[in-house]
Amino acid sequence: MILGQPLTLSDNAGVPQVSAPIKGTQPGNADAHIIVSVETSGKTEGINIDNFARDDNGRDRECSISPSTLSRVFRGVAVATKTPDHVASPILQWILSFGRKVALDPDCQDHDDTLAFQPDEWCGATVGLAHVDSQQLARVAIGIAVLRERARRSQCATAADLAMVWGLVHSAITHSMTTGPCFSVARSSQGFLAIPLCSLLRDGNIDELYRCHVWLPDGQRGNPDFAVHSHQAYAQSWILAGEGRDFQYAFEPVVSMADATHAVYALSWTDNKNTSSTYKTHQTSSTVVNTGKLGRTTLTTGPALHTRDMSYYVPSGVFHSSEVAPDTLHATLFVFDSHRGFTKDAPVLGPKDSESSTQLRDPAGVTPAALANLVDVMRSWEILMEQGQQHSARAEWEDALQAFNRALYLCESVPDFPNAVRHKRQVLGQLGNTNRRFGRSEQARDILEKALVEMEPDSPECIEFSGELGVVYRHMNRLEDAKRMFEDQHNTAKRLSNEQAQCRAVGNLGMVNYQLAGRNGGLPLDLAIEQLTERVTSVRRLKAALDTRSSDPSQRHSFNIFTTWEIVGLSRLSLCYTTCGDAKQAIGTASEGVELAKNSMDPTVIATSRFFHGRALLLDGQRQEVLKQFNPPNACTPAIALCKEPSEEHLSYLAELVDTGADMDAVDEQGYKALDYAVFNGDTAMEMLVLAGFRMQLDGDVEVKVAQRQREAKLRKGYRELFQNKLRPVLLGSSCNKDALQDLRRVYADALATDTEKAGLFDVLTFVRFRDFLSFGKIPGSGDTLPGSNDPLLQRFRLNTQNNSQLSNTPEFVIFFSYRWINKGSATARDTPDDSNNKRYKRMVNATENFLRFHPSVGREKLGIWINHPCVDQDDPAPDVSALPMIIAPCNALISLVDDAYHTRAWCSVEVMMLQTLGKSYNLHMWYEYVPSESGEGTLREGPMDLQFVMRDKELTYESDRAKVLLLDRQSKLRG
Repeated sequence: MILGQPLTLSDNAGVPQVSAPIKGTQPGNADAHIIVSVETSGKTEGINIDNFARDDNGRDRECSISPSTLSRVFRGVAVATKTPDHVASPILQWILSFGRKVALDPDCQDHDDTLAFQPDEWCGATVGLAHVDSQQLARVAIGIAVLRERARRSQCATAADLAMVWGLVHSAITHSMTTGPCFSVARSSQGFLAIPLCSLLRDGNIDELYRCHVWLPDGQRGNPDFAVHSHQAYAQSWILAGEGRDFQYAFEPVVSMADATHAVYALSWTDNKNTSSTYKTHQTSSTVVNTGKLGRTTLTTGPALHTRDMSYYVPSGVFHSSEVAPDTLHATLFVFDSHRGFTKDAPVLGPKDSESSTQLRDPAGVTPAALANLVDVMRSWEILMEQGQQHSARAEWEDALQAFNRALYLCESVPDFPNAVRHKRQVLGQLGNTNRRFGRSEQARDILEKALVEMEPDSPECIEFSGELGVVYRHMNRLEDAKRMFEDQHNTAKRLSNEQAQCRAVGNLGMVNYQLAGRNGGLPLDLAIEQLTERVTSVRRLKAALDTRSSDPSQRHSFNIFTTWEIVGLSRLSLCYTTCGDAKQAIGTASEGVELAKNSMDPTVIATSRFFHGRALLLDGQRQEVLKQFNPPNACTPAIALCKEPSEEHLSYLAELVDTGADMDAVDEQGYKALDYAVFNGDTAMEMLVLAGFRMQLDGDVEVKVAQRQREAKLRKGYRELFQNKLRPVLLGSSCNKDALQDLRRVYADALATDTEKAGLFDVLTFVRFRDFLSFGKIPGSGDTLPGSNDPLLQRFRLNTQNNSQLSNTPEFVIFFSYRWINKGSATARDTPDDSNNKRYKRMVNATENFLRFHPSVGREKLGIWINHPCVDQDDPAPDVSALPMIIAPCNALISLVDDAYHTRAWCSVEVMMLQTLGKSYNLHMWYEYVPSESGEGTLREGPMDLQFVMRDKELTYESDRAKVLLLDRQSKLRG
């Protein structure tokens, strides 16, 4: 079940919006071994004609689809999928039922319908179709219509458009059809595999043809002698995954064989009926025959690099070729549209001295479902890698690690992942870099050392990994090992004429030589200065070679990387000049770095440039200016940046900051302080140094305040370690584990049972059996017992001591109740959450009974509920409150008792936010709202997953809880 949709609708009713998590294996389809799909959130109710938004011309404001357009596209889908008439006719009638002026002629063009609807409206209405096969076919037509209308209106299809369209297409291709429709796959002469999606022909020629093209990393790329070809119809391609390059050519007829580069070949197609130049949707082969005409080609455009979410077009009759690396998966949605251009004569170019060539369409056992799943998993991997890189650029290391680890999970867990070894190495490189920059040097070292063992010595990856491992060794104060790795990196890069790698290597050598000079009694720094100067000169040369006006995103990406290298080089040069006592050179060089860093997205780079600038200013006695550099407002400070990457070098710099009076209480963009990073990285020396800084700066009861900050930092560390290292792996593997949440409860109980420090910070998961809750008659307290006995109502999830892999006597399903306390009596709010009529208790019972009716497979005897009043020790709530993210995660469902004030309350909002994050990320958790109704019984409905929260604006009974809520708010965002 997909959250946020009405209970009566099917799981597939929504429109995919953005790519993300892994969903479960699709039943009944052996090829759909894993579905790495997009999160779904769409309208699933029927079309509301009266309320639909239109512009001045009666059309919707964005990408509307008229019934005539959709009916036309669907006819093409029916042809492409060989849909029987008895299946297609009801779908067509359903589409036409929404139109007022739809032409009856199947070959008609679009009319100016008075009605046109957005894609999510159409998708929602498909639940009116009786069979899921019909719904899937209709949604393919809706997706194709989106691309058609965008192109016809000269609008760019956005990344969100492509995610939506691909979600619809992928869902249909991997669905097991039972009523006759069938997707097919065929091998093209250009080497790709094609899945027809929509085929409209007119007089034997292509009118509109939509296909999914997939180049597999199997080395099959067609006969290169016939790579240059043209198309009758205007062609456009939208990239789904992977890299491809397009080349376009001018062609000049010649007479002389000596002047010719190619001969002209005529193309024909064969199906089960005949062979002719008439296009056939379902082909068995294609043949090109030499016409005897000769010509010369000249490259006019290319190579043009195309990556995910980009688009390009090839005009009709223009010669072009596509190039995809043999070890790369590349996938596109491709259209031939004769309405944007058509030429009858569209030959293929081939060898001058050959007669003919035939390409069989046999896909060699590859099924459409398996092919679609490979494309989907590759899209998901690319999106996760891009997200990780974006987080890294902003120094959001936790988020980056989360994205990269999920990408690694795909490489390791998905059967037949495309070129898994190469893609895994790419992830490991990012994980090594990110762990190092997050201060986790041992993890980074282990990742990089293991990866290097498996690499070819002279490969570009080996050069990169050697340099990264050298940086890790340098941070671990293994300077001789670091120098050896940098020398290997530099020598290999020089031998392979890799200027970028040489640039990095010489800068790394300069820095390690600076440190070795300090270790060896202050030897001259001439070599370090020479190497760092070479680094700056080299990177400026690399930047100058780029075309900053190019539309190629890789040019801008390279420019940003080179700028960061320049900033780092300048900062390190300043460090050398400061050590030499040359204040003028130190300040000038550092100022250049700070100025460049103003345009950086990486707050750590900005902060370190500020540190070296401040250090140079301190040499010149400019103390007030120094503090401005060391204490920037609302940003990552130098102290925070240093604590992110603990090392002996950074420890010495941190001591300088403490002595200078740098603010240790400042927070970065993630809400963390220097102490948080020091504690998380387990660097006791840095932690003690930061605490010393606090003692110098705080007033009042200093030790109490210091202890409070230590506890908060340990809590944050506990969240990271428990969720990232223990709980998330279980959630990531949940797609093929129906008992994932029960396993999550076991893992959490085991973690607290074996870690006394965390057991002191977080409480165990507790519950009340629903049957006991009914018999008690009101909301119990934590110390209440069962009626007529001394047995406690509150139960704890504990490991079975006889079998630690099992939980002892625990429920199979747990509901978490989120509600607002309404006690209006004389007692304080902490005494009881209910009123004298037990209104909250009765609503909980009614909501649970409604839930059980919706989910008859959940047995009431095995049902547990979590309610804060009995499950949180009201005399010592801190461990339970701290554990809230880990308590909600193992619960199967959250039910909100909604009233007019519910969403204004901070604690209610943070509970819902946590559940939303889990639901969207792992597709395991359910959220319902129990809302008042006129009958007084109340109504259970699924919660709106697109609900947004600004936690600082929410209300609290005790304002002292604000810091706790904001901390939980931050942690909830890291659990996806």
